[in-house]
Amino acid sequence: MTNKEWESLGVQTYGLTQDLIVPVAAADTETIEKYVGIIRERIPGRKRPINAVVVEAQRPNRNPLVPLWNECEADHYYRCLHPSRQLWVHVDYGGYRRAWARLGFDELTREVVLDHIRNRAVVRFSGYRHPFLRLCPVSKETNTSSGLDNGQEGMQKVELRKLNQQPTNIRQRTERRLAAPVVLADPIDMTKMLDIPPGLTELHGVALMLKKFYTRTE
Repeated sequence: MTNKEWESLGVQTYGLTQDLIVPVAAADTETIEKYVGIIRERIPGRKRPINAVVVEAQRPNRNPLVPLWNECEADHYYRCLHPSRQLWVHVDYGGYRRAWARLGFDELTREVVLDHIRNRAVVRFSGYRHPFLRLCPVSKETNTSSGLDNGQEGMQKVELRKLNQQPTNIRQRTERRLAAPVVLADPIDMTKMLDIPPGLTELHGVALMLKKFYTRTE
């Protein structure tokens, strides 16, 4: 899909190129199959029809004008953002780490956290509009950096709590994004997915990565 097609659905693309379009939350499993890839395995639940799915994801071609792909760790970065197999779980499913091991994903050490890229509290607070979330292994340091109240997740919760106080145009724009079928990773999310601590308040880690996410002009 092109950026215009995403935006016509109410999805925010952050001005990123197609190779940095990374879905991290979805309305349901049908949406995952439509916009992410083919579901190869499903874990049913007792409280809900599906707890988790393994997705064989669509993988974009790299744009050579994106500085990230010219880094020495470009192949590693690509695998972080676009692994061929992805585990997506329901926001309220608690057995996701066991599922990761059982379904044949890479072994995790104690220092690695399986991170729900889209904040779970935000998903619940916004009425479970995107209850299926992609998991990504990151270090505890990276996970903590984004999870504190003065990190990305705290900022998202404050933004939603104050939504009714915002001007009408901002409120309507936010509601449209919440009604969209998927949520895409923003530069803060991608920094975290690359296992780089985003930072707190000023988001220094993200600031260092921004120039690597956007195409250079020639």
